Amino acid sequence: MNADIRANPALDSPYFDLAGHIGSRAYCMDNIYHDGPDDTATLLDVGVQALLPTPIPAPPNRTPKGPTFDIRQSEGKRGLGMFAAQNIPAGGLIVVERPVLVVPYIIAIQTYTESELYAALLGRLSPDTVARFLVLSNCKPASECDAVEGIMRTNAIGITLEVPDGPHPELPTHRAIFLNVSRCNHSCGPNAVWHWDATSFSLSLEALRPIEAGQEITVAYITPTHSRAERRARLKMMYNFSCRCEFCARPAIAVSKSDAMRAELRAFWDAVPSFEAWCLDARMPDHALIDAHKRAILLIEAEGLQTLDYGKHLDAIAMGYGALQDVEQFRAWMWHARDARPVGRDDAARVMQKWINDPESFPVWGWRKSLQRRRKD
Repeated sequence: MNADIRANPALDSPYFDLAGHIGSRAYCMDNIYHDGPDDTATLLDVGVQALLPTPIPAPPNRTPKGPTFDIRQSEGKRGLGMFAAQNIPAGGLIVVERPVLVVPYIIAIQTYTESELYAALLGRLSPDTVARFLVLSNCKPASECDAVEGIMRTNAIGITLEVPDGPHPELPTHRAIFLNVSRCNHSCGPNAVWHWDATSFSLSLEALRPIEAGQEITVAYITPTHSRAERRARLKMMYNFSCRCEFCARPAIAVSKSDAMRAELRAFWDAVPSFEAWCLDARMPDHALIDAHKRAILLIEAEGLQTLDYGKHLDAIAMGYGALQDVEQFRAWMWHARDARPVGRDDAARVMQKWINDPESFPVWGWRKSLQRRRKD
């Protein structure tokens, strides 16, 4: 287990020591707030529990207009899925939800089984919440674990909590169950993504691109830039299904092309120069950085991978045109970058609108030309 934890970049614990981790843990089982249906049962390290804000503030008030989704049978899949109840624009908020159960990534308790701990946590929730939990999908065979533990392993979403400093600290990543968002099925070209806000203890699900009413809302369970064969193998191992999403169901020749495009996206940030390096290097063509990010956008749109820093590529193109003092292109791409922001993020939109109205107020306006001029001087 030490090797697995140390090698997992998402956990960011290269010196993890299981024996020390177990010996340093003390847990508290609690309901961290009580606002009716939002009640959450938690098993947390006492140090993590002490760092939670008291009281936990309400989630940001970005409630979408009207019902945005319904839960129903997903055609061709074993269980239920989440479907759009109205047209949802790119960046549109689908739901803000708090978890019903939260546990550490590794539960370092040897006196109770995980099933016993999960049963105790469920005992702290309302009968209606427990009933909704128990009908979540379970991809694990009975020979591996019981139903409750299988539901946790199948549906838990990784969230990050603040942890105290010290020897053998708790892992920031925790497992959380969300009764609605946990219903989202997987796609290798997802049309939605979730964002965790530890301050309000809430998860926001947002559209990555326009979703039409009746269309299934999907997320990515795994890193989607691997080849189809690798993705299918990982999904089979972790969730016991063979992916047949529209991106995996392509003919073999299209899959080969898709694999190559995803590999290019996976390597993009290691291959592209930084904005500062491009500004300073007169040997690079003026549009080298811009063209690289435009290429990434074409690949992302072809593969439905707006989850891969789509907004950052738009920002980089706008910045590039700003550094070149190209007013027309700067305004056009800054519009694209502004429109790609999640709906309701008014502060960012206002700042970007100011730059569109007055390009010379953009912080890096003319940088490529001015920095190169300074180097010559």
